[in-house]
Amino acid sequence: VSMSRKSKEVAPTKNSSAALASFTNKVRRYARNYMVYGPDDTKAGKRKGNSINFDSALGEKITIFTSEGSETTDTVGGWLRKSNTKNPFAATIDWDDNTNWTKTNVENTIYVWDPSANGGNGEYLTWNGTTGTLGGGLISPFQGFWVKANAVAPVLKVNKEVKTTGGSFLRKENTEGQNDPQLELSLKADGLNKKTNIMFSNSARKSKDNSDGYRLLPFSLTHLELHTFLEDGTELAINNLPLDFNSRYKIPLHVAAYRDGIPVSGEMELVWSGLRNIPDDWIITLIDNDTQEEINLKEQSSYTFNHSTKAKISKTDPFSPSFKLKSKGRSTSESARFTLKISTEQIELEVPEEVFLAQNYPNPFNPRTTIPFGIDEDADVSIIVYDILGRKVHTLVNKRLTAGTYDVTFNANHLASGVYFYRLITDSKVLVEKFTLIK
Repeated sequence: VSMSRKSKEVAPTKNSSAALASFTNKVRRYARNYMVYGPDDTKAGKRKGNSINFDSALGEKITIFTSEGSETTDTVGGWLRKSNTKNPFAATIDWDDNTNWTKTNVENTIYVWDPSANGGNGEYLTWNGTTGTLGGGLISPFQGFWVKANAVAPVLKVNKEVKTTGGSFLRKENTEGQNDPQLELSLKADGLNKKTNIMFSNSARKSKDNSDGYRLLPFSLTHLELHTFLEDGTELAINNLPLDFNSRYKIPLHVAAYRDGIPVSGEMELVWSGLRNIPDDWIITLIDNDTQEEINLKEQSSYTFNHSTKAKISKTDPFSPSFKLKSKGRSTSESARFTLKISTEQIELEVPEEVFLAQNYPNPFNPRTTIPFGIDEDADVSIIVYDILGRKVHTLVNKRLTAGTYDVTFNANHLASGVYFYRLITDSKVLVEKFTLIK
């Protein structure tokens, strides 16, 4: 067995069972982010007719195929590595050529480590079939990449026809998703550049979905951080959001800069030249949470600011037993430097900026009164009336409501005169007001 740290490749040199067993044991110990291939001409996967298969069991095993047969070794948390998952051809192939790929129980996004990106410091490039930083999803000859499995028994299979000939792809143009709204943000600082992508589609969810792309931890200690994240802290390089929404998106946006692992402070610039297919009635606002400045992305193309990176980082070591591809989710909305607010003209007219519970009218009342309230996003809502001793006397609302403003009427025919309280409870807030019944 020969190993090369420099090329990040691990390869058996003998076609023997003993060598294969030794190779597999070595891989178990060291090959966390390494190209893994056998001595046959496919160099990855298993050739069957005009196709190559890459198989894995979610989160447990990945198969190494050689001319001697196959063995399995540990994977990294359900990731297929196109280190056992790499372009096996001496020609560029297209991830979006779905007629020549079989993708079963794997997510849409691929991840390529490009050592020449980020000013020669290296960077992960991503592509989900619609957007990303990997130019149109084109995979260079013998290029390794990562794919996330999302269920047991994932299968990745590519046909020979996916190859290019004379620089032209022999395929139909894939236009799926190309008309969906897309937003690309770039962070520039200290001679470095970093991009993150946001898109909107009918297949998206607010939680993690197959077209989201994780923010993977870079190997270089010199890099910028620019990513959005979900409510659970999951950091995303590509954020795919539902195209149909009836309340404001408020997307936390994290920025940071490092040079040789040292936090960088100083002037930085956000640029958003990539606004594509954005509807005319959408309102996209960048909010600087430090200065409270708001920037309309349709009216400006960049924003310059000063930022101090505080958190320290350590080198990502693929040889380490504790090696992880992605962060555990240390980002929080409270720590994000920016919030990207996406709304529409209709939402601005009909949906409040935050949950509210207004004073009833008339007050005092007898026996009917109206209670105005509003919620800024879809939520489970209850409004309950209590007497002066805190006893529940009536439930006015107890159901899930869509974002908007509401009026609810309370009839107190069955109650005695006195002071009462009404309490609003939503997923995120509790509000209380009091009113007086005089008969």
